[in-house]
Amino acid sequence: MGNFIPAFKNKSWLPGILISSALFTFAWGYLVYTGNVSSIWPLFGISNQLLAACGLIVCTTMLIRLNRGKYALCTAIPGVVMAIITFWASYLQIFTIYLPHGQYLLAALAALAIVLMFIVFVNAFIKWFHLMKMKTEKVDSYGEVVKELVER
Repeated sequence: MGNFIPAFKNKSWLPGILISSALFTFAWGYLVYTGNVSSIWPLFGISNQLLAACGLIVCTTMLIRLNRGKYALCTAIPGVVMAIITFWASYLQIFTIYLPHGQYLLAALAALAIVLMFIVFVNAFIKWFHLMKMKTEKVDSYGEVVKELVER
């Protein structure tokens, strides 16, 4: 929301905290009210697995950036496999559970999670290829040889 209302970028702005908290509390409360906890439990599973895959993908990006590419496969392979399996399971969940039972909000939220994580993964893969093509190396403030410096 910070892109549309600049005040929301300030993480200590009290109205922003209250509005965001109210929106998320209402959204989850609505999901529980319209069904039961077991209806949203699979959505937590999707979110949890996508978060784990995202962590592995981000860790791979950090390893490549820190010029530790020989270790990158240790996180890249599990991250990509986990993402593929979770995307497939989410697809099945949307089209065999949520949509046939008329749970359109849950289907939309699961699809939104998939789309957003897909965007994160594609951008990470693009960054991997960009970093792997870099021939120059730099020394960071800790004296480590890295491919790219990260600004604080």
